[in-house]
This record gives sequence, structure tokens and C-alpha cells, in this order.
Amino acid sequence: MVVLDALATLPPRSRAVVVLRYWADLSVDQAADMLGCSPGTVKTLGARARDKLRAVLGDALIDPGPAHHPPGDRQQAEETWHG
Repeated sequence: MVVLDALATLPPRSRAVVVLRYWADLSVDQAADMLGCSPGTVKTLGARARDKLRAVLGDALIDPGPAHHPPGDRQQAEETWHG
């Protein structure tokens, strides 16, 4: 719910960009087509939205804490990532 509450703080077009780009996994060009704007506008709105989300979410975005990363998860993730 924290992320949904943070999304609700965004202006409608910025929220639409975030949803299309990161939830629907559309490219910049696809999101621009859907919104009827230029790819540059999508990039700008996305950047501003990410900045606001960082500010709203604060430390929850930067450090989710040990409850979200049980011991050994980081090592396993690094081994998976690096092979």
C-alpha cells in the first residue's frame, strides 16, 4: 500500500507514465503513443515522477531493512547475478 499511496501523490500524467513504463512495461515510444505526447515528454515526466517518489518514499526506497533480506539472500542473489 505504501507504493500505491506514493503513486497517488503524483499528477495524473506523471502517474500514467510510471504505470505504463514500469507496471505495463512499455517502452518510452509506446508510452508516448498511448499518451499522445513526445518521447521526450515521457522521459521528463518519468524523471520528475521518480524524483517525487524518492522524496515521498524516503528511506523505504533506499534501505528496506533486514526484514526484507533474510541472511544469505544477498549472497545467493550475487551468485545468481554473477554466475
